[in-house]
Amino acid sequence: MRVVLYLHLHQPWRLARFRYLDLGSGRPYFDVPRNLEIFRGIAERCYRPALDRIAEALERRPDFRLSLSITGTFVEQAEAAAPDVLERLRRLVATGRVALVAETYYHSLAFLLPPPELAEEVALHRRMLAERFGARPKVLRMTELAYSDEIARFAESERFRGMLAEGWEGMLLGQPSTSVYCAAVAPVVSLLLRHYPLSDDVGFRFSSRGWSEYPLTSEKYAGWLARTPGDVLGLFMDFETFGEHHHADTGILDFLGALPDAVAREPNLSWATVEEAIELPPRDALSAPMTVSWADQNRDLGAWLGNDLQRSAFEAAKKVGVLARRAGDGPILSDWRRLLTSDHFYYMYVSGHGADLGVHQYFSSYGSPYDAYANYMNALTDLRQRALARLR
Repeated sequence: MRVVLYLHLHQPWRLARFRYLDLGSGRPYFDVPRNLEIFRGIAERCYRPALDRIAEALERRPDFRLSLSITGTFVEQAEAAAPDVLERLRRLVATGRVALVAETYYHSLAFLLPPPELAEEVALHRRMLAERFGARPKVLRMTELAYSDEIARFAESERFRGMLAEGWEGMLLGQPSTSVYCAAVAPVVSLLLRHYPLSDDVGFRFSSRGWSEYPLTSEKYAGWLARTPGDVLGLFMDFETFGEHHHADTGILDFLGALPDAVAREPNLSWATVEEAIELPPRDALSAPMTVSWADQNRDLGAWLGNDLQRSAFEAAKKVGVLARRAGDGPILSDWRRLLTSDHFYYMYVSGHGADLGVHQYFSSYGSPYDAYANYMNALTDLRQRALARLR
């Protein structure tokens, strides 16, 4: 069994408070000082210690490898708030055992927009990875692991060799998530799937004292991996799992540091990057007529477009995008793309209950989804006015 550990690094540009009375005032939409303060805190609790544990494991174990995706908005904030984090990442990539994954630069919903937005954002991201890390990725992921037949066709048109997707039963139709597949509509695109129960054991359940398997040790977890049948096992999760979502006092950083050694003690386990794993022959072709994601229990687009607030905001953003493109103004286009970042729509979530609602509330700093919507629409309206003024 090849174990594919993939971690995602992203921070959005969070909005400042932008009132209706601020329209036309020239006030910035994004609270840069607050964003950088948040980044510095997460860097201290998570990015530095987790990256250092990974670097130590790579040095100690030549068989260890992993894969990362890094959004453009993360890199922008890291450069301003914690450039040493970028240097740590560059050193990891330089080992040749850390593969980088391509995606949309702004961690956006560009895959739901008319061309050429998706192609342009992926091109921006590819350029950033080449310039910052000397990487030319072969594997693509969409925001929050969104995947569909249409997205697979896009990946093929952009000459990607593989894509990441959620190993959701509705797409697998009884087949295991522990094999490499190919896209039914684009057989040259290999699919690596997330094993969501084992990924969520770490990502969501690790520090839960009410969990029947608490506490989770690296030895116990490696044993679970070893007893899982299949060819390739995708452990996909947010990088912030290690030190931010689960704080250091839960033992999560020790778990991360010890996992490569625990896996090495299991004779039927070995590590692979996403680029190594896609070289395995596909078991079968998979079709996804509707978009699947790793968000929420329904694994669809409901986390961002599941209610009227979200759909209203996204449709308005699409219309402003037409003006922003026609305006031919770099700052306007950049601000519009930052407003496309999926997090803004995530904060407007009002439906659902239980675990889903709790996760949305954890990430949002707004008092309510309605506050998030009003603030977003005020900023978007101001951007529309700027674009129209530029076109006159």
